[in-house]
Amino acid sequence: MALLMIIGFVVPGLLTLAISLGTPYGAMPQANIDTTKFIEIGQSSYFWRVLSFTLGISAVIAALNAVLAYPLAMFLARSDSKWVGICYLITFTPLAVGMNMLTIGWLIMLGQSGVVNGLLMSAGIIDSPLTLAYGIGAVVIGLAHISFTFMVLPLESVIRNIHPSLERAATSLGAPKWRVFLTITLPLSFEGIAAGMLIVFMQSCGAFVIPLLLGGTDTVMLPVAIWEQMSVANDRAGAAALSVALTVVALVVLAVQLKYFNKLPAPEHA
Repeated sequence: MALLMIIGFVVPGLLTLAISLGTPYGAMPQANIDTTKFIEIGQSSYFWRVLSFTLGISAVIAALNAVLAYPLAMFLARSDSKWVGICYLITFTPLAVGMNMLTIGWLIMLGQSGVVNGLLMSAGIIDSPLTLAYGIGAVVIGLAHISFTFMVLPLESVIRNIHPSLERAATSLGAPKWRVFLTITLPLSFEGIAAGMLIVFMQSCGAFVIPLLLGGTDTVMLPVAIWEQMSVANDRAGAAALSVALTVVALVVLAVQLKYFNKLPAPEHA
């Protein structure tokens, strides 16, 4: 496992860093360090705008998924309904279908000749098609959909491990259900919320296909900017520098999460 990690992550990361520091593409790393590309992106307003948008949209998607996934996670962890299996199947569907197929599906749904516009026009709600795709709304919908599963799974696991006797004890002492939830269930599930939001945030920060196909010129995220540097500007060193910057941001977010949000808070008295 350690060897696979080294081959799959450490070596490519070091090569990317070497290219960003002036090593020609395909050549052996050299001793001379050239930080020109990092200085350029640090002084670029375009980079900071793209970085801010990437972090902001990823945080919004993480928060949105936390709110949407919590009721489903509670249902999956606590319910004995016959619908649990179907809900599990629907939850895992994005993983089985894949990001490319989901993106095409949302293009069909949100396009000007898509399903949503067709239904709205048929119902007489609108007279002309709305621009639903190729914007921030489409990007949020697509990324929230593809990452929803990764929010549900850690939440469901943590909620399942909360012993129901804690909630029953609080109820027997006269606490209403909303107070039991706010003082017992929610604090004890905070670890799952933090883990799920971190996974969704990381996945959104590194997403490429959905922002590229569903986004527009005003919704460029950092992975798309890296691709532009590679394919349009033919600047491999610049693309490598942006990749290193994205990796550093991800590591900083991970360190903050581990330091401040990875501890299970003790519930208050109900």
